[in-house]
Amino acid sequence: MKKFNAKAITIIVLHTLCFFLVVSLPAFAETHEEGISLFQKKVKKILSSSCLRKNNFGIKIYSLDRGESLFELRADKLFVPASNLKILTTAVALQTLGPNYRFPTQLYTDGTLKDGVLNGNLYIKGNGDPKLVTEQMWLLVNELKNLPVRKITGNIIGDDSFFDDRKRVRTWIKNPGAQAYEAPLGALSFNFNTVQAYVTPGTKAGSKPEIIIEPDTDYITLDNQARTLKPGKRSRLIVNRLDRNGFDEITVSGGIRLNQPRAQYFLNITDPTQYTLSTLKKYLGHVGIQFNGKTEQGRVPETAMKLLTHESEPLTLALQGLNKFSNNFVAEQILKTIGAEKYGPPGTTLKGLKAFEEYLTMLGYQQDQYKVLDGSGLSRQNKLSPQIFIDVLRYVKNDLGVYPEFVSALGVMGVDGNVKNRMRGVKSPERARVKTGTLNFVSSLSGYFQSRDGETFAFSILMNSLKCSNGKVKKLQDQIIREGLRFRRIPTGSFIPEKQRKASSGSAP
Repeated sequence: MKKFNAKAITIIVLHTLCFFLVVSLPAFAETHEEGISLFQKKVKKILSSSCLRKNNFGIKIYSLDRGESLFELRADKLFVPASNLKILTTAVALQTLGPNYRFPTQLYTDGTLKDGVLNGNLYIKGNGDPKLVTEQMWLLVNELKNLPVRKITGNIIGDDSFFDDRKRVRTWIKNPGAQAYEAPLGALSFNFNTVQAYVTPGTKAGSKPEIIIEPDTDYITLDNQARTLKPGKRSRLIVNRLDRNGFDEITVSGGIRLNQPRAQYFLNITDPTQYTLSTLKKYLGHVGIQFNGKTEQGRVPETAMKLLTHESEPLTLALQGLNKFSNNFVAEQILKTIGAEKYGPPGTTLKGLKAFEEYLTMLGYQQDQYKVLDGSGLSRQNKLSPQIFIDVLRYVKNDLGVYPEFVSALGVMGVDGNVKNRMRGVKSPERARVKTGTLNFVSSLSGYFQSRDGETFAFSILMNSLKCSNGKVKKLQDQIIREGLRFRRIPTGSFIPEKQRKASSGSAP
């Protein structure tokens, strides 16, 4: 039997390995290109839908791992982004304010506090907290009670001077209704400047339904002209909010059937400061603090004594509500806060937009390459491109100081927020983290997803001039993301070591 020494065996093994590498790498490269081509064909087929027959849409899918585009079409064209604009708001907020920024709400007095009696006025100064909600108001009044305060002899005065006095963005529609998504802005605001109306059928046909307003304060009055109808009768319940100059009136008319479930309505209010003061007065009574004075708007005197500062939840939690549920009010409050903190109070929309401009300039964009007029995307005059969103998503991904909070604020496809019911039946939809956007004839979706073999992508899909319902268009977007989740560069059943994968893609180890 022929013998081989160790050196000869080593040479044979090396030659064999080289042979397999030479043979296998071109095959891998060929499969790699075929995988990309197949993905692109599938996406083009999805985009051939009659819903998009005006071709007024743009899309870009970009590999963050490889630094190359997987698919793009009209990526540099400007479109109405709708609420996808909140991606920019979130990025600028995290960079300017920081993930742990907290909105302070301060209580002052121009009098004295002795033996639980506050002799003088109580001032409450708002600083734009977008999430001063029921639970936070309870905490605030209990902090006051525990100073301790048992009685207030003067008035309660609200200071909303941290923002300007504009309650709405100039480019929004001129005559808004009572819709909750168009709530007014204010440095001193409560419960997103909305109220809830619950309508329950009466005990018999012809009786008035039972109506509960939450919160129940002096700021809201009720005019109930509705009737309970017999089962089977056609019913239409109309719930509206009217500005009565100093207070708001909820009007309920029409009918609700005996067998109908309890109905719930969200309505905006007209005067954030008075609404907050009225709620504060109510809550003081709930915790046993005696108060018989008036509530009014004013400024905290320079000589006033600070009683306490109540801090909000961290900005990170506010951003989750902003993006997962696309809260317009939160977006605009944050925009004005950015302006106030960066350029000094009062916070204004224009100051906030100046910070946006600086951020986009840092990314290499000039003012004539986009148009941004608010922080929520409610204005139809906003214009951004898929490429701009890709650049924002890329920049954020490379900043570990903000990326974890940024991505955690996005909707988890098929799991939470307003994408909870999307992509049902798709394997691992949670590998897509997204921000939606919807206006009449406008639908958008941008964010991140991870492909089948673990590659991370940023994507942006902006669709305007739609020729079908938003529901159908969302299904098209979901199909594109589904193909992204399924996308695989490496042949099925093979494993490519990390160094070899990077070498084949031209990336440095």
